[in-house]
Amino acid sequence: MTSQPEYGHRTGRGLDVLALVGLILIACSLRPAASSLGPVLSEVQGAYALVEWQTGLLTALPGLIFAICGFIAVPVLKKIGLFSSLAMTCVLIAVGVGARVLVDNWFGFAGLTVVALAGMSIGNVILPVYVKMRFPHRANLGATAFTVSLGLGAMFPAFLTAPLTGHFDNWRVGLGIWALVPACALITWIILKLVRSVPHLDRPEQDTHEAGPPRRHIFTSAKARYMAMFFGLQSVNAYVQFGWLPQIYRDAGIDPVLAGLMLTVVTLGGIPGGFLAPQIIMRSILPRFFLVSFSVSAVCGYLGLLLMPTTVPVLWAILLGYGGFAFPAALALITGRTQAVSVTARTSAFVQSSGYVLAAIGPLAVGGLLGFSGGWSVPLEFMIGVSALMGVTGYLAAAPGTVDDDLAALGTRSEASELGGGANDLHGGTNDLRGGTPGQK
Repeated sequence: MTSQPEYGHRTGRGLDVLALVGLILIACSLRPAASSLGPVLSEVQGAYALVEWQTGLLTALPGLIFAICGFIAVPVLKKIGLFSSLAMTCVLIAVGVGARVLVDNWFGFAGLTVVALAGMSIGNVILPVYVKMRFPHRANLGATAFTVSLGLGAMFPAFLTAPLTGHFDNWRVGLGIWALVPACALITWIILKLVRSVPHLDRPEQDTHEAGPPRRHIFTSAKARYMAMFFGLQSVNAYVQFGWLPQIYRDAGIDPVLAGLMLTVVTLGGIPGGFLAPQIIMRSILPRFFLVSFSVSAVCGYLGLLLMPTTVPVLWAILLGYGGFAFPAALALITGRTQAVSVTARTSAFVQSSGYVLAAIGPLAVGGLLGFSGGWSVPLEFMIGVSALMGVTGYLAAAPGTVDDDLAALGTRSEASELGGGANDLHGGTNDLRGGTPGQK
């Protein structure tokens, strides 16, 4: 049995399952272009004769492109709609990931990586909106499926790229095979459209009035700013690990396959993190405590890499993996600390775009510090500081209340200020009437 809710799409048990599969496949497509590069970074360096700044730029591209393209995601969503936006996401990722391994120069490889990352950045912003619209009465299910799938999309490429490269004796195969994931996502998404189970954004108008003065910029919300900083700092951790962690282990003397396995251990944390972090945020289960604990764990993991990287390498990877729970927690904050769909969309765009500005700087800074210092001590000390600051911003972002509340309160204060100004003008006019003109006092 199917029904047609307020957003104009058909629902029902079978259609809901198909919609969940589509969500999972699209979410799984939003990480492989980034997480598959680290395990074969040395091979890519050798193939294109890269110097340090070029390698650093490759590892920084995810954060940089996510920051730039994230700002255009909401305008794109409004212009072409939900279906076309996510279809474009899948096409860009599939083309970028599949074609970049076919070129023979670094500029082509980097350019097609940008194409894939542009698709990923748009999907990053829009998928929380899809979750909010398609699963309005099952917010925990949608948020959990989203964050777990992102973890899977990061974990499997980190785990399988190096073995696939070794099996085929070709790093291009190891990287290019991940174009199959967005291709499958696109097919599922088209099927959902054909059965009319994709929500329409233009149906309900009431959402635009749920947050007080809805057109106030999201930046004016203190909670949104803390969420953006927390998201950015945890993203610095994630993309430094995607790009550099296997190399840190390899430079310490660990076998390349084992080094890639250590990154797999880190990304494996996205699975339990994807299940647990949304529950912590959505159900308010000591959110501040847990967000600070993610920070402490990351600090300990980097300290281990700094002081004794080869002693118990898996322990440092496990600690960094638990620290990575911050990522699904940051995403859950977007849906858990907003109410109206319009506010969710704008918050998602602001938090992720501004947050990824920090994520772009992080890998570049690590590459620069590595080239400047000639070793991993200074970069790892830098990451310890980043992780500590992540705990502070997480504590502030997880405070009770919503972005909608902030915007409504700001609007109320603005209206009160205007009314107060009018009262003062009236009061001043009364005094003038009592005292006559200034020259007559």
